[in-house]
Amino acid sequence: MARKVREAERALPYTYDRGKEIALGADGTPTSSLDKLAEDAILEVVMERDLPFNILSEEAGMINRGKDRTLVIDPIDGTQNAIMGVPFYSVSLALGTKSMKDVEVALVQNLVTGDTYYAEKGMGAYLNGARIRVRSCSPQDIMFLMYMGLYSAPETFQIMKRARRSRALGCASLEMCLVAEGRADAYYINCDVYEKAIRVVDIAASALVLREAGGEIVSLDGRSLDMGFNLKERSNYLAYGDEKIRKVVM
Repeated sequence: MARKVREAERALPYTYDRGKEIALGADGTPTSSLDKLAEDAILEVVMERDLPFNILSEEAGMINRGKDRTLVIDPIDGTQNAIMGVPFYSVSLALGTKSMKDVEVALVQNLVTGDTYYAEKGMGAYLNGARIRVRSCSPQDIMFLMYMGLYSAPETFQIMKRARRSRALGCASLEMCLVAEGRADAYYINCDVYEKAIRVVDIAASALVLREAGGEIVSLDGRSLDMGFNLKERSNYLAYGDEKIRKVVM
């Protein structure tokens, strides 16, 4: 599925209007022409092969096919990056039953580089077939990845100053995978508007990748994060590699 999305995206002519708003998605946000192209590529594989999954997508919503497991997809995570030509966006695919914590298999692919993060529950996390692990926290060299945008809560800046370096890259799934890979220590998102916080479709896959790499994701009150398979629930959270990061942030 990821390969189909990447092939379809790479085949687009330079003049293609990636950001054209063509509808409202099931989550109530505008669907771009690129989002729809990627979602259609995934749905085509599911339907052609009659794969035994329901589907939850930010564009189409829940497609109940009467199956036991649900494929949770974000056809393009980092849509704004993709529209603007910033080379950092992904397709995210996760397979589970009811919530993020029962996801069994997950894949996040960088649609620019083709780098593919993959995890199976209890089997570890991998990048292009090589095992990955989170890194130990060095208090003098903390690297944060963060959401820093219009809806950032005021305390975000104070959290940012607790790290030596911070970056906002605009694609939560890939930023969490960078934590899983040991390239950064944490990803932090705190929106002061509930409707702008993260949905399960954004992070169902990267959550398993990070946990299988030895990291964790917690809500901002410190509880291990779980989100049901729906588009209504939103969350702010901290995703980290080393447990010591919790004391830095919380």
